[in-house]
Amino acid sequence: MTTSPSAIPITAEPFSLIDRLKNFQRALTPEELADLLQVSRLTVVRKAKKGTIPSFRVGTCVRFDPKSVALWLMRRGVQ
Repeated sequence: MTTSPSAIPITAEPFSLIDRLKNFQRALTPEELADLLQVSRLTVVRKAKKGTIPSFRVGTCVRFDPKSVALWLMRRGVQ
């Protein structure tokens, strides 16, 4: 039995980083954002502390609104 190309499932995962961020329905941890941006967790935390990347705090934890981060990236020309 052969499989035709049309029988291969197509993933519904968005292709762009901006689309992926916009699809999150909750705040991101530094680890999650670092993974998406392909940088270290420390880089994300340092940028948040400097105010370079939009973030907010929940107690002692830093979190990131995915839509704010997507807008921040779009303003910098990332697609």
